[in-house]
Amino acid sequence: MTFDSSNPMRTVLVGLNSPGYQSLALGYLRAYAQADSRLAGRVAFQTLDLTVEVDPWWVAYRVLALDPDLVAISMTCWNARSAHEFCRIVKQARPQTLIVMGGPEVGPIAEDVLRAHREVDMVVRGEGEQTFSELLYAITRGRRVEHVEGVSARMVDGSIVSAPDRALIADLDSIPSPYLTGVMSPVDGGAYIETYRGCPHNCGYCFEGKGYARIRRFSETRVAQEIDLLASTSGVHSFSFIDPVFNLTPERLRWLSERLAPHAARGMRLHTVEVDIERIDDEQAGLLVAAGVASVETGPQSIGAAALAECKRGFDKERFMNGVAALKRAGIVVECDLIVGLPGDTVEDFFSGIEFCMDLDPGIIQTSTLHVLPGTDLYERAGELGLRFDPEPPHEIVSTRTIGYNDLRRAEVRAVFLQRQYRARI
Repeated sequence: MTFDSSNPMRTVLVGLNSPGYQSLALGYLRAYAQADSRLAGRVAFQTLDLTVEVDPWWVAYRVLALDPDLVAISMTCWNARSAHEFCRIVKQARPQTLIVMGGPEVGPIAEDVLRAHREVDMVVRGEGEQTFSELLYAITRGRRVEHVEGVSARMVDGSIVSAPDRALIADLDSIPSPYLTGVMSPVDGGAYIETYRGCPHNCGYCFEGKGYARIRRFSETRVAQEIDLLASTSGVHSFSFIDPVFNLTPERLRWLSERLAPHAARGMRLHTVEVDIERIDDEQAGLLVAAGVASVETGPQSIGAAALAECKRGFDKERFMNGVAALKRAGIVVECDLIVGLPGDTVEDFFSGIEFCMDLDPGIIQTSTLHVLPGTDLYERAGELGLRFDPEPPHEIVSTRTIGYNDLRRAEVRAVFLQRQYRARI
């Protein structure tokens, strides 16, 4: 692939987010690439943070108005259909524009995406910051992009080639902070902090931590700087941590609580954080309150023994109940999440889970339908487990060996009714 280096390559990063949110992934990509001295003067960046509610044709209009040489987009199961549509329009209107995709929806199935979507030129697999920067460098220097580790690309002859995987970034602090560098401006309720990458669990339905053999942490200094910046930004009254487990270790929870407490005392609040509730006691609940946590999100996802075994997910009923009780005593609302359609679960198992959660009276009960996501254990084992699902995003389950299509749909409707009843009771 060639590029006219007489002018900077106009690179537009597009985020299709939930309303009120920004794409932290694109913030990381841009901050890392802008810090790469090899790209200085060779690449001009612009970020468009839009929402999934925006019509794809209007997204294409906004993008094309910037006359881009390259469009990069972070793909999730929730924005993929809209993203592919706007990218098809961009490619039709400006065929020379290179389209690069990355993220959990496309990385694990990069070659399948390139075969199915002719508008896509390249896919960044796995952790994207270093790979994206190296890809831009290769394009601006006229080098072969198929040699960039972590990239799958379509060649001029139509063939698809994948370079070897890229090793994970050992020092997360080498990724410049989008907030501290000014690449992203904090917005109330829509700003995120990430303190580590990876996950201590290996749940079969979840992509979090896949490919991350170990947990890697940002330094306490870096995290403290981001907390202080977000908490001191005018108009920001709440922000989020995107860590899969907020109480990863007792020591880390204590440190975060102490760091957040002065801001919480001024009224700063955290959006719902995810916790390992089976490790919560009165002491940890108190630390969460001091940190400004008003609500937490947790499982059990299922209480069915067969589903828990197939999904490699632990569940200790007594410890779960004790964790909910400790949080309630501290005045923290608990959101208990359940998934319908897990392999091994019956309809009866699913509603037993709802009954279990209702008896705990946690504050919020949330149910969702299984999405068989690329890169997850359930995706790889779908045939073995008898899972039938929509191959198109968001990959919703169609039927399992133990629950048919009609029963799934009826369970969804009844679950919504029960959730509304519970909310009305509160």
